[in-house]
Amino acid sequence: MKKLMALLLVVAMVFVFAACQPATSPVDEATESPATEPAESPADESEEPTETAESTGDKAGDKLDTLTVGTPDMNGDFIEGFGNSAYDAAIRDLLHNYTGLVVVDPAGEFVVNESAVKEYTAELDENGNKVYTWTLNEGLLWSDGSPLTAQDYVFAMLYQASPQWVEAGATSSVGYGLLGYQAYNAGETDVFAGVKLVDDYTLQFIIDAAELPYFYELSYVTVAPAPMAVYAPGATIETTEEGSKIVCDDLLAALNNVTATERFAPTVVSGPYKFVSFENQTVTLELNENFMGDYQGNKPTIQYIVQKAIPQDTNHDAVIAGDVDIVAGNIEGYKIEAAKAADTVVTHSYLRNGFGYLAMHCDWGPTADVNVRWALAYLIDRNAVIDYVLGGYGGIVQAEYGFAQWMYEEAGADLEEMLTPFNLNVDKANELLDQTEWKYEADGTTPFDASKATADGSYLRYNAEGEPLQIHHMGTEEQDVTDIIEIQYVANAPLAGIAFDVTRADFNALLDNYYYGYELGEDRYYNTFNLAVTFSAAFDPYMSSWHSSKCGTWENSCQLADEQLDEIMMQMRALDPEQTDEFVDLWLQYETRWQELMPQIPLYSNEYYDFAYYTVDGIENTTPFANWEDVICYISKSAK
Repeated sequence: MKKLMALLLVVAMVFVFAACQPATSPVDEATESPATEPAESPADESEEPTETAESTGDKAGDKLDTLTVGTPDMNGDFIEGFGNSAYDAAIRDLLHNYTGLVVVDPAGEFVVNESAVKEYTAELDENGNKVYTWTLNEGLLWSDGSPLTAQDYVFAMLYQASPQWVEAGATSSVGYGLLGYQAYNAGETDVFAGVKLVDDYTLQFIIDAAELPYFYELSYVTVAPAPMAVYAPGATIETTEEGSKIVCDDLLAALNNVTATERFAPTVVSGPYKFVSFENQTVTLELNENFMGDYQGNKPTIQYIVQKAIPQDTNHDAVIAGDVDIVAGNIEGYKIEAAKAADTVVTHSYLRNGFGYLAMHCDWGPTADVNVRWALAYLIDRNAVIDYVLGGYGGIVQAEYGFAQWMYEEAGADLEEMLTPFNLNVDKANELLDQTEWKYEADGTTPFDASKATADGSYLRYNAEGEPLQIHHMGTEEQDVTDIIEIQYVANAPLAGIAFDVTRADFNALLDNYYYGYELGEDRYYNTFNLAVTFSAAFDPYMSSWHSSKCGTWENSCQLADEQLDEIMMQMRALDPEQTDEFVDLWLQYETRWQELMPQIPLYSNEYYDFAYYTVDGIENTTPFANWEDVICYISKSAK
């Protein structure tokens, strides 16, 4: 694992209870990179976009004024509420997400955003509810120069928690945990009891006593502002002792317009950059002169950002040649070695707060059977995956965790002893498959005989209805992870009587089938997907992926339902923020149960390498919790 183990010995991650965000953001491991979860690194694109930083017009013409970032394909969703990739999320963060009341710093700590918040208090009321009162700094502005006030934070909480936002096609957990959320979110009332607008610079969010304690308490009472004047023109906020509501002629129509327009081309933003265009898989952003500053008051200096999709198998060459300034999150060994050897590239590495995996839909087809899922786990040589994709810059994981997580730092050795190690074992796979409905030959009655299985796939397993055991896999184009998965399963799956085929598509198509397979009905086709994920600093699997209440939505992307896992997740959430030892104990139980269910085949966690052209300074500020977009205020360019 080369440098990885040495890094594990010295990296000390800091954990502080607080704001929680969705734990996963899909990435495509086209370059080593994560496979989406979406995945861990950039997705591959067979054709390079025609528009470059130099061809976007006068605005992005000066290379010293423009930072060009190469990524896999983007899907163009630039506001919260939609299942997008990490590459879209990078743009979304630069436009909106620097201005939350609470943010995560590069060390993984949750901190109050001093650029937005002047002061705050947290007090229990007579009913045991916890009232957070936020007082904003005066003089905050939107990118168009209009005042940014407390009503924009209140509006953001109200509209994202509303049933109209769901009806408009979005998904959101914003507002969860606040007093009256369930009734407001269900449309039983248009007044949200736990949200109050006090004046232009003061607002209150009230946590329901029934939701306390909660390990990530601050996540309940933070939100980034939304421009009410743009999203709901003419609307106002009405606050009484009963709570707050949006007064609007037709809120659903307004939010439908947001999903049809602002979602793809935001016009008024609060982050460090403004949206200019998204064309030919190229996003152009321009500096927001009215940006309030990051949580410490720092502001970026680069005038323009161009993020464009580039071929992922050669993205490192693009940095070496200076065609792009940054390619982040690289995992492939051959790229890392080439970048290290190049005089024109600065490299920076850090342990991954996530992992690469093969995801499976647990509600449909053969992979609905846990024995099939475990059999597939025994039909891949994960050491070969690490060698092929990572070139030694990574290690095997046995469940849903990454090497940079604070829980793994504290109890990783205990976890490894509790989990079942597995690797390529055809006999074990056949043993498990004999316990499924696919235990017969083609006649549907004669028992399957593993000794007859050959690599040519002529002897398969069938169920009593004469249906073969067929797995349809989807991966992205020109991607090492997809390649090695095909190599492994085409060779090994037939030895267990499985017909395994691989389809390659662009990353957006993969995400559509992965997140929304449950909606496809008779058109549903794919069982498995290679992806990767980066966790948020707050690890709350209930909010991110796995609770059965989220089945039938894209949030539970594998459509897994298990009462025991549900119970463990809820116990994890119901801890006081200071109960870190108890949290670790429950995390061990969670990981053990998760592995028993095997909704995803964990492949590896690893080191991430960010590559920057030598004229770029500040890339060394990225961490497991802060990508290049999160530290844009510390990145600059010079002629050198």
